[in-house]
Amino acid sequence: MNSIRMTLSLFAGLLLASASSAQSPDAESLSSVEALAWQIFVGINRKNNDGQLIWESWTSQACLENSADCPSGRLHQSELRLANHADDPKRTGGCSAMTNKNSKPSPPTSLVPFIPQNLSADPVFCEEVTINPSEQAYAQSRGLLTIDGQMDYLQDGETIEFPWNAIEVKGDWVPASSFTDVTFDCAKPSKLIYTENIEGVCYALVGLHLNSKRFPNWLWATFEPQYSKTNPNRCNPDLYNSCYDSWGSNPPKSTGGETKPTAALKELFASAGASLDPAFQNYRLTGVQTEFEEPLHSNGSLGSSFVEFNAQVEPHQASCITCHSYAQRSIETGETPPGAAPKGYPSTGTPRPLSADFKSLDFSWFLGFGVPKE
Repeated sequence: MNSIRMTLSLFAGLLLASASSAQSPDAESLSSVEALAWQIFVGINRKNNDGQLIWESWTSQACLENSADCPSGRLHQSELRLANHADDPKRTGGCSAMTNKNSKPSPPTSLVPFIPQNLSADPVFCEEVTINPSEQAYAQSRGLLTIDGQMDYLQDGETIEFPWNAIEVKGDWVPASSFTDVTFDCAKPSKLIYTENIEGVCYALVGLHLNSKRFPNWLWATFEPQYSKTNPNRCNPDLYNSCYDSWGSNPPKSTGGETKPTAALKELFASAGASLDPAFQNYRLTGVQTEFEEPLHSNGSLGSSFVEFNAQVEPHQASCITCHSYAQRSIETGETPPGAAPKGYPSTGTPRPLSADFKSLDFSWFLGFGVPKE
């Protein structure tokens, strides 16, 4: 128990740090990268004194440059969906169409077998992206919140490299109205899936991506609830990949069946106490990446059955680390790739270099998306 408490204390500092000069610790009492992913997951999903999840209290991507966006709502369309389908119609509240047989544009034929059968006539999903204070301070202090600022910085020969304690979080939310059988009710919290009333609508958190600059190519991890009503394709190897978690899951590998938390994960949950909603104990780690070939069992494919599926990423073509490696900007034109692997470039595994005028945004599509020219 002492080691768990020590690492929770360490990562409480990591998560809440605002100084980009903070030094990376030389070592942690962590047995694996899965353990690190779980440490961050539990840390960011604790509630603060205002009753918010910690990651929800961080600055939203939409608010950083244009404060007028903030009152309009923290939820927005999936940037990856828009990158894949620029003609996707905007839906009520700025959310995206959930992939179903009536989606416009039509979903790829390869995704049709995975369309859930309990969707309503016009289902939607919503995305929320936040960055922690360390990442925000780094970007703001270097003028990286506009395209022109990024180009000036890169043209001066500078390299964008976030501090070790930078974290980005992407959460996908779905309203109860997206299903023919209403499967959750914010007035009656469930232990199976985390729900929250957002601007008068009851949403469930159906997918959560997190990335941490704890490794040179970042740590990438994705989590989903064990809840078949909203996540029927979780761990389906025919879609993206089976789940594998040698630290927190018993058994370690799953193709969709429910697993139990290991003793180590139970200990971590217990150490968070009442600050962690009980529903998060029913979430499971799909997988992690720190190198391009990971996860080894899926040949570098890692995706969320909800997040990537509704962005209409084709089967076995999802990889967090590979996709984000293409977050680069041309110092000649200011252009970036379209939010994913450019056409003809590998979308999983080792990426192919872009032309020499493209410079890295340090794996951050946060910098690539949503920043206007000055």
